[in-house]
Amino acid sequence: MTTLYPFTDLIMVHTKVRHELITDKNARRRTFKKRKSSLLKKLHELKALCNVDAFAIIYERDETQPDVWPSPLEAFSSIQRFNNLPHTSKTSHMINGEGFFRQNLSRLTANLDKEKHKVQLMEMELLLANCLDKNDVCDVSDPNDLQALLRLLERKLPMVNGKIAAIESSGSTAIEITNEDTKKS
Repeated sequence: MTTLYPFTDLIMVHTKVRHELITDKNARRRTFKKRKSSLLKKLHELKALCNVDAFAIIYERDETQPDVWPSPLEAFSSIQRFNNLPHTSKTSHMINGEGFFRQNLSRLTANLDKEKHKVQLMEMELLLANCLDKNDVCDVSDPNDLQALLRLLERKLPMVNGKIAAIESSGSTAIEITNEDTKKS
């Protein structure tokens, strides 16, 4: 028997990292060095692959001078270029935390509204199917539901009439309604 991953015992499983201060000073220092190295590597990749200016200034609490990557001269040059931009160019793509959350909230609200609309349509389709299945008058007491049911029937009626016409022209007695027909309505 061949396994898909013959070296599964070598695969590292990533656990969720808790973002809180590491109490052990030595462990904190090791983690800082690893993460700093990873961050600078990612900045280097971003700069090389996307042809953008990138720099980092990292202040350590115990150090008197910050670490500047790739060099203080390149970082200063990037800061100067940014400062020389007109105010509108500097601030056009900036966003603070409140703006970020406001943007996400409006996007999520729009998605929620779309999903609510889809659910309402499916509920009306289910109500229509139940009414047709019972072969009697459905008990719908909400006028809004009745209006929605009427709109659904009006959208479905051309599809049904098209199927009837196709059957009558072909002389067949079988009715085949595909899932694509119901999606069109």
